Amino acid sequence: MADRNFDDLAERFKKRIYGGLKGEIRLAVLQRDLASYLSVGREQGDNPAPVVIDAGGGQGQFALDLAEAGSRVWITDISRAMLDLANDAVEAKGLQDRVTLKQLALQDLPQTADIPPADLLLCHAVLEWLAEPQQALVHLADKLKPGGYLSLTFYNRRALEFRLLQRGSLRQLDRHLESGNWGGHPGSLTPQNPLLTEDVMDWVAQAGLSVVAHSGIRCFHDFMTPEMRDRLPPEPIVEKELRYSRIDPYRQMARYVHLLCRRA
Repeated sequence: MADRNFDDLAERFKKRIYGGLKGEIRLAVLQRDLASYLSVGREQGDNPAPVVIDAGGGQGQFALDLAEAGSRVWITDISRAMLDLANDAVEAKGLQDRVTLKQLALQDLPQTADIPPADLLLCHAVLEWLAEPQQALVHLADKLKPGGYLSLTFYNRRALEFRLLQRGSLRQLDRHLESGNWGGHPGSLTPQNPLLTEDVMDWVAQAGLSVVAHSGIRCFHDFMTPEMRDRLPPEPIVEKELRYSRIDPYRQMARYVHLLCRRA
């Protein structure tokens, strides 16, 4: 299994992952979890601008918001097409002096001398597309400053298992469990290697990081019927997603998990 490159799906990824209500829920959870960091992570007086790295950042939506707030941002990705979309956004926002784009594999990040260690390192929806996600976490931890933060989101395998059970796709579930390959058809946005939260928690600890926030993203949204979602305004759905995002068992069934981790 090789790492996934999104050159062929950049535009579709932009619409499906970052657009609409899904994107609103994702942004609301990230902003809530990072609120305490963001309140102090600003350029002040003689203090230099915080260094933010978005590893596997693609179009870098969240990272660009941080650049607008004063951070110095590096967005890295192996996909040229994704970085081209990010460059369009950088130019539209006039952030060329604060944002650097670099075509780079996540595994090469610690050895890249022209990118400084990060105060905040974003790695959102990347691990589940990698052949060796645990080793990738080590690379991410190595690029953090002491006391730096890692904002990590990943696709939750338990949510995918439950979705297959809910649909009655029992044979398909058995095939995935036996083969260890969870990817869908070519062009699917279902990742090849969805992760178990308990495994990622162990990897985080082994990498020398501590978890300071743990939330689910889309705890119930994906289990609603489209008809029901369309009848409701987005605001109460987002509010309830925030409410239940840190309560088990709802958090355990979220489509994505967010861990905010800190290097000692």
